[in-house]
Amino acid sequence: MNKASILALGAVLGLVAPGLALADCQRPTAPAAIDGKTATLEQLTAAKQAVMSFMSDSDTYQSCVIDEFKAKKAAADAAKTKLDPKLAKATDADVSANQADKEKVGGEFNTAAKAYRAAHPS
Repeated sequence: MNKASILALGAVLGLVAPGLALADCQRPTAPAAIDGKTATLEQLTAAKQAVMSFMSDSDTYQSCVIDEFKAKKAAADAAKTKLDPKLAKATDADVSANQADKEKVGGEFNTAAKAYRAAHPS
């Protein structure tokens, strides 16, 4: 292989590699809820950090799932083939399920924080 071919191959792989990572969207695991009545400030703070990380990871996951769908749609368009309608439904279901997880986790943390404040007035 000559240098130009190697450079061209490297450039193509550099552009494709980020797309390959999208094919493996990992749905984040929701953190366990805590009991705000009995939690320490350190436990509440750790729970808050876990919730914030989960929310951020969930946003990344949802973007990944949507980007993966868009890539499949673009590939189908380029190949002039129809995209399986089940893919759109699966994408919607994955995003909706994760969004429901986010709402549940946020609600659980807010409940714990409220209970903590009630148990530790000052």
